[in-house]
Amino acid sequence: MKKSASSAELFIMNQNFQNPQIFDLKIPDFNDLKLTAVSPKYLKIILLNLVLFSIFLVGAVGVAFYFFYFNLSLLQVWIIIIGIFLMIVFLFLNAIIGFKFRKYAVREKDLLYQYGWLKRSIIIVPFNRIQHVKVEQGWFSRILNLKSIAVFTAGVSGGDITINGLPEEIAEGINHHIRGTISAEKTEDGGDA
Repeated sequence: MKKSASSAELFIMNQNFQNPQIFDLKIPDFNDLKLTAVSPKYLKIILLNLVLFSIFLVGAVGVAFYFFYFNLSLLQVWIIIIGIFLMIVFLFLNAIIGFKFRKYAVREKDLLYQYGWLKRSIIIVPFNRIQHVKVEQGWFSRILNLKSIAVFTAGVSGGDITINGLPEEIAEGINHHIRGTISAEKTEDGGDA
């Protein structure tokens, strides 16, 4: 017994389905992009933070051994000490090597930030997605005349950028450029600047 097809099924079977590409994606070549490294002075801040963390870590382990003396063999104590030493060495090497890859670029319509040496990441934030720009300066950054610029986007997960270690005048220049571009776009769209 033959089952008859419904009109919807006949429509689907007779339709010649096509899904052509409507435009070619031109992926930018980032090798041609001139990225600017953050200030070398910022490495001092990173290393100071690591020194303070290392002192805290060694102190916390020392206090733990003093007050909560564990019945550990000499071998176990050496394994803990060597483990902590290797972790601290890795953190310093990671900071020093990774620092070379902290770069940024300001283009006509967006801001780019590259970081990481084990896993290289590039974040691109179009100016028309930016909702808020914040310039910050910590106490040690103030001594070194450095600032950080943080850019917050409209609801895009992972789209926010914080670029640390910028010279003061560059951070303020980027801030003014972004605000001016956003203001001009709002004026062109008929919104309030």
